[in-house]
Amino acid sequence: MNKVIITMLTIIVVIGAIIVGVLIYLPDDKSRENTIVQDIAVENNTVNDVENVTENTNNMVETNSNEIRISPNAFITFKQTYKGCGHTKVEFVEVPQDFVNLTEEELKEKYSDWTVEKFTDTDIILSKEVEGSCDEHYIVRDVDGTVTVFHVLEDGTEEEYMVTDIATEYLTDTDKIEMEKGIEVNGKQNLNQLIEDYE
Repeated sequence: MNKVIITMLTIIVVIGAIIVGVLIYLPDDKSRENTIVQDIAVENNTVNDVENVTENTNNMVETNSNEIRISPNAFITFKQTYKGCGHTKVEFVEVPQDFVNLTEEELKEKYSDWTVEKFTDTDIILSKEVEGSCDEHYIVRDVDGTVTVFHVLEDGTEEEYMVTDIATEYLTDTDKIEMEKGIEVNGKQNLNQLIEDYE
């Protein structure tokens, strides 16, 4: 008797699951209606039917399929090469919202003093040469037994930039000799790496 009840309950549960599954995966009347309207619009190609189909796409920007346009998830790389020192400073930025969908020509209008090195929908590289020297020249010296960093200004003068906690007495003999002359470092990334090496 118990086996019959268990079998009956199992059959009822399986049938119920099948019915629920069918109801979930069947499209509702509204989506079936939208599909029918789209099919009619494609077949008849009438203005009224096309307007019904494209009602939800009014916010889309029309583009020429041959033109590359800037994507919302694009990045712009700005490369500035300084004539005075020859160094290049690179900056990566997310594309501003008002640049989305611009063509290369439209971008050139906004950045007329820059050269477009690369232009794809997601990756743009702009470059230019600028006068003077970059502001990332440093000299690392031993001052009173401590590793000290000086910022080299454009006129060649030095100003104290940072005093570290690193005692020079624990450095190698080669590092001590180089530090007496002053170690020239270009770029903050290289400076940070040098200081990490001494720590």
